[in-house]
Amino acid sequence: MARRGENIYLRKDGRYEGRYIKGRRPDRSPVYGSVYAHKYHECKEKLTHAKILYLYEGRTVKTCGTGNISDFMEYWLYNIAKPGVKASTFGNYVANAENWIIPLLGNMKMCRVDKEDVQRFVNVLPEHGLSAGTVRNIYRVLYTAMKKAKEYGYLHVNPCDGTMLPEMEQKEARLLSMSEQKQLEAAAKTNKNGFAVILAMYTGLRVGELCALKWRDVDLDTAVIRISKTRQRIKEISGGAAKTILIDSSAKTRRSARIIPLPICIARLFREYREQSSGEYVFSYKGKPLEPRVLQYRFKALLKKAGLADINFHALRHTFATRCMELCFDVKTLSEILGHASAKMTLDKYGHSQMVHKRAAMQNLDRVFAASA
Repeated sequence: MARRGENIYLRKDGRYEGRYIKGRRPDRSPVYGSVYAHKYHECKEKLTHAKILYLYEGRTVKTCGTGNISDFMEYWLYNIAKPGVKASTFGNYVANAENWIIPLLGNMKMCRVDKEDVQRFVNVLPEHGLSAGTVRNIYRVLYTAMKKAKEYGYLHVNPCDGTMLPEMEQKEARLLSMSEQKQLEAAAKTNKNGFAVILAMYTGLRVGELCALKWRDVDLDTAVIRISKTRQRIKEISGGAAKTILIDSSAKTRRSARIIPLPICIARLFREYREQSSGEYVFSYKGKPLEPRVLQYRFKALLKKAGLADINFHALRHTFATRCMELCFDVKTLSEILGHASAKMTLDKYGHSQMVHKRAAMQNLDRVFAASA
C-alpha cells in the first residue's frame, strides 16, 4: 500500500517502486514513469529527483510555471546552491527551508505565489518566536531561490522583491568591565582549561576559530598566530537521513583569514601551554580537537568559579574589541585583527565608550568654560 500522497509501493520482489507523471498523451491522460530502490528513503529521494526533472526541464514549466515551491526549493538546494557554498552555509539553507519555507509555503504553486503571499509569510514568522535576524536569514534563502527561479524562466517576477522585513533591534553588546575581566583572568590562570579564555580576551578570536587552531598555525618565534579555519557542527543530509557532524571549514569570510600578532604576555603563556599540550590541535580533549560547545561549557564553569554573572563566550570578543577602542587602537588595525569586512563595521559595532570614558571626555569642557570665565 502506498503512503498517502507519495505513490510509493513495496513490490513483491522486495523493492520499492515510486511512480510519477512524466508526460501527457494528446488526450491529456497521464504517462507514468517509475523509479526503484531497495530502501524506502532511497526510493523517495529518486522519486523527488525524477519529479523535479519532469517539472523543471520541460517547456511547460517555463511557460506556465506549474509545480510547487517545495519542488523547486529541493531542486535549488541540491543542484544549484550546494555546489557553490560552504558546507556550513548549505546546512543553514537546508534548515531554513525544511523548518520554515517548505512547511509554510511549500504547497503553493510557483505560478500562483505573489508578493502578498511572501509578505504574509514574513509577517507570521515572528509569531513563532523568531528574532528579526532569524526572519531575515529565512527570507534571504527564499529570495535567493526565487531569484534563481526567475533567471531560469520558471517565474516572470520574483515575488520576494519589495518585501518589508522586521527592523533589526540594535542591542549593546554584553562585555566585561575591567574589574570583571581581572576576576575572570585570575580564575583562568589557575584552571587547566583557562588558557583558551585568556587567549580569546587578548586576541578577539571566535570560539570556532579557537577550536580549529593547530600548532602549525602558531609561530612563537615571531609571536603570531594564523587564522584560516573555523570549527563548527553542521547538519548533513545522507541517504535521506539528517545528522550533525563536526567540520573544520574555511574562515567565515575572506577577511576572517588573518594573521594576529600576540602580546608578549600571551606569547609567554603560549610557550608554557605548549609544554603541556600534545597533538595537532592547540585545544583538544583526549587527543581529539575540542568541540565549540565543550569549550563554551568550560567557559560557563569558569564564570561560576570567578563569581561572575552568566554571559556567552562571544562576549570575550566584545570585551577585547572594547578594551582596544579604550586604548585608542587605530580602527583599521583593530578591524583587521577582528577579521571584520571593513573598518566601518568595526566602528558601528564598537565605536561606543563606557560611561567612565564619556565622563572623562566631557570633563575636558571644564577647561573651555574656565578659559571664558
